[in-house]
Amino acid sequence: MPRRVAVLGVGLALAGVVAACGTAQPSAGPLAGTISRNPASDAASSVPASPGPAASAGIGALDLGPAATVSAGPSRAPSPSRSAGVSTRPKSSSFWGDPVAVENFDGPLSAEWGKYDTPNGTPPRSGDQVSVSGGQLHLTGGLNSRVGKDVGAGVMFLRDLKYGRWEVRFRAQPGAGYAPVVLLWPKENADWPAAGEIDLAEITSPSRASFGSFLHHGAGNNIVGTDTRADFTKFHTLAVDWLPTRVTYYLDGKKVFNVTPGRIETGLPTESVMHLALQLDQGCDDYIPCRNSSTPAKVVMDVDWVKVYRAPV
Repeated sequence: MPRRVAVLGVGLALAGVVAACGTAQPSAGPLAGTISRNPASDAASSVPASPGPAASAGIGALDLGPAATVSAGPSRAPSPSRSAGVSTRPKSSSFWGDPVAVENFDGPLSAEWGKYDTPNGTPPRSGDQVSVSGGQLHLTGGLNSRVGKDVGAGVMFLRDLKYGRWEVRFRAQPGAGYAPVVLLWPKENADWPAAGEIDLAEITSPSRASFGSFLHHGAGNNIVGTDTRADFTKFHTLAVDWLPTRVTYYLDGKKVFNVTPGRIETGLPTESVMHLALQLDQGCDDYIPCRNSSTPAKVVMDVDWVKVYRAPV
């Protein structure tokens, strides 16, 4: 599925093709690239429903400078749609109330968590690479002797919501060959890309020195996004607010990106409930640099906790 991405303020158009693997390499300053996914290539066979996403190719990295943003077309969105029963009033300190789900990883994963177990998928993931210890979830990339290949790992939290707030505290070891990803994905794979995708973080840099935040929406996979510097070898907290009138991204409580309906041609996602996915994707291509001599035998993404809030009515 070809797509064209226009870079606002730079006058540069980029063409990419949705393939089966990879993410775009971010660079310093606001957005350097984008990624998308082919969900049909990687269903999580260990979970019967809501199998979640699989990474796929986007466009290559560009250093576009501090003022650049990425969009997939002119901003001709319709007026913001208001869903019945969902508050769109400005956020206050008590706006979200108490979380509807808190996961501190103090024991085995509950039945609400599903592991990806698709070692022959693209990217390959194995349930063997998922573990919980010391109050943390661990997603490990490396050679898996059972399946005889280099694989990554992923889990999904099967609490589907339409609108809300998601918070994730995590870090990732440096190492080429693996990309940590935190995102929201529609309940049904077939609903992508029309129903959207909300990427809290794509970290393809082996040094974990920056991350990309992206919003996908519409049958043509329209995308807007930005890139932010942060040292993710140390713990940081990412959050996203998804409401009918805005999708707002945060790093350690500070807003880093805000998307309103007019910033993307198709408007904001409103069609489907979504759930959280946490991934450490293995890769060796233009988007995820290949494993090299400096990559440890095992690269681990540690997740300290997850919180989920329902949108107030």
